[in-house]
Amino acid sequence: MRRIQGTQPYVWVIVACALVAIFYFTAVKLIKEDYPNSDFFSYWLAGHMMWSGQDPYSTSQWEEGHRQFGASWISDPTFLYPLPLALFFAPLGLLPLYAAYVGWVMLLQVMLVIAALLLLFLWANPHWKPYLFPTLAGLALFRPTLITLLGGELSGWLLLISVLVIYCWVQGKWTAGGLLLPLLLLKPNIGLPIVVLLAAWLGMRRQMGALAGVVLSSVALLMIGLALNAHWVQEYLTIGNSKLLQTFGYSPTLWGLAAYLTGFQPRDSLILGGLAASAMLGGCFSLLADQQKNREPAWVCSLVIATTLLITPYTWPYDQLLLVIPIFALLGDMVNRDSPYLFSASAFILLDLLVLGLFALSMKIQMEVLNGLLPLVLYSFLFYRIKKAPHAIS
Repeated sequence: MRRIQGTQPYVWVIVACALVAIFYFTAVKLIKEDYPNSDFFSYWLAGHMMWSGQDPYSTSQWEEGHRQFGASWISDPTFLYPLPLALFFAPLGLLPLYAAYVGWVMLLQVMLVIAALLLLFLWANPHWKPYLFPTLAGLALFRPTLITLLGGELSGWLLLISVLVIYCWVQGKWTAGGLLLPLLLLKPNIGLPIVVLLAAWLGMRRQMGALAGVVLSSVALLMIGLALNAHWVQEYLTIGNSKLLQTFGYSPTLWGLAAYLTGFQPRDSLILGGLAASAMLGGCFSLLADQQKNREPAWVCSLVIATTLLITPYTWPYDQLLLVIPIFALLGDMVNRDSPYLFSASAFILLDLLVLGLFALSMKIQMEVLNGLLPLVLYSFLFYRIKKAPHAIS
């Protein structure tokens, strides 16, 4: 026993070094030569500007930053996110762009693995070990995973924060989860609906500690931004509204599907999209408010995420990485109901094939709106399972 215990630290060191090497190799291979023309560049530039006292909401300074570091593609006239996110990326802003990009993609891989392991343990415990490789393979082949790593997107970080919130609440640490939840607001088009819906559910559950944590953390983020720029909220809303008007109806959401079905007629797509979004939101609220069933936090968060990715007016396929949470919820449900191993273990990979099929169709029509069918399918399965369960699904 002593010899085994004595060798364990060395084994873990070897495993850690191997993982670092794999993550580094993957990051280097995924990063394209024109890496200044990536989404990550916007995050890095905003963080870099924090050190020079520049304003990422200044059009002239933002464009000059792109020219200075060789970026020929300027996706937006200014920084597209809340100012506290720029502070979050400030440490990476100290590094050269390429080194920061490699480091961030490595961190994203770590976040994905941690999130997957936590979800697998939460939903498939104690039978999680046989599902480790199939689920990690499914995650690696999931198209939003690849897009997130290729572009250095925020999705991996949002996924990890969401999983940590779920983990805290499942462990009964409601205040800690409430403090973490507002970090999703740093990407408001996704985070705001999630925070509002979950805050409403916390109010129904009378989880005052969690609600206090949500309020406290939200105020802290606001004050951090105000300390940097007293006008940042107004400036952010200006650029955010402009982006929404440019992209509305072309995202993989109910609004994009409605626009596609109506031939992109503004009035008809607004009516159809509004009716569909109201129906999905109403269905979500009906389950959240059902006090006859003490909903488990993991299932509630899964339903809220699927609902958000349907009703929010602005998303892209990499945002659908958050659907890993409801996917694991449904997989865990299959495991706990003793579904055949071959079926439950391959379910994620089969879903990957469906996503690739949607991508192929999207390529034919030259837009991503059909990918909105993925959260719609998952929402339907979640709604059915939660509605059918006579008691809380754990």
